[in-house]
Amino acid sequence: MKSLHMLILCVCVMLGCSGDYSPQAEVFATVKAEGVLLFKGKPLPGFLVSLHPADGKRTASGLTDAEGRFSLGTNAVGDGAIAGTHNVSVVWQPPEDDGLGSTIDDPRKLPKAPVQLPPKFSSPDTSELTVSVPESGSSDLKIEIP
Repeated sequence: MKSLHMLILCVCVMLGCSGDYSPQAEVFATVKAEGVLLFKGKPLPGFLVSLHPADGKRTASGLTDAEGRFSLGTNAVGDGAIAGTHNVSVVWQPPEDDGLGSTIDDPRKLPKAPVQLPPKFSSPDTSELTVSVPESGSSDLKIEIP
């Protein structure tokens, strides 16, 4: 009898683990969305730019490089943004490692932002920044923080 219970348990575990029952996230249609982030006319490296659609669909985000350039992703890294008007948020994104392959686990050792932005820019509700992504996409979006 004990063997039968073990067999039933094993079959239940195998059946429960074999299927993919995880719900899939909705995939949104996107268009190319790349550009530059400027602060007082100068490129802003190391910041996370996020576009928040007015209709509440998924946010697109991208990290700025040394020249302040970013490439946005919505469903996957670099796949673009949903066309339309977006509120913008901008936050400092410190590197996750020290460049030597080791993770920085002490926040005091993280590099400081090259520019300290006013806190209002960290929220799409208060930043007062908007950008329109055309239906045809764009590789020259410009987000300027005064």
